[in-house]
Amino acid sequence: MKYLLLLLALLLSSPAAWACAWCRPRVQAGIHDAAYTANLLLVLLPVAVLLALGVGLFYWDKLRLRLPSAHAAR
Repeated sequence: MKYLLLLLALLLSSPAAWACAWCRPRVQAGIHDAAYTANLLLVLLPVAVLLALGVGLFYWDKLRLRLPSAHAAR
């Protein structure tokens, strides 16, 4: 476990993800452009879907009691 945390710390602090002084403005301009909101929503969409699935599974027994049964309509 100690080695896993050390590896994670090293990967998070690696300079490979940093841009040089020449490229940094270009990278930031590419991120913060006119499609920033759409890109942000697309990145966060899987989080929202997984959160909705998790909440739905957590409250499934309570939701099932409130939904009308298909057998009650017959």
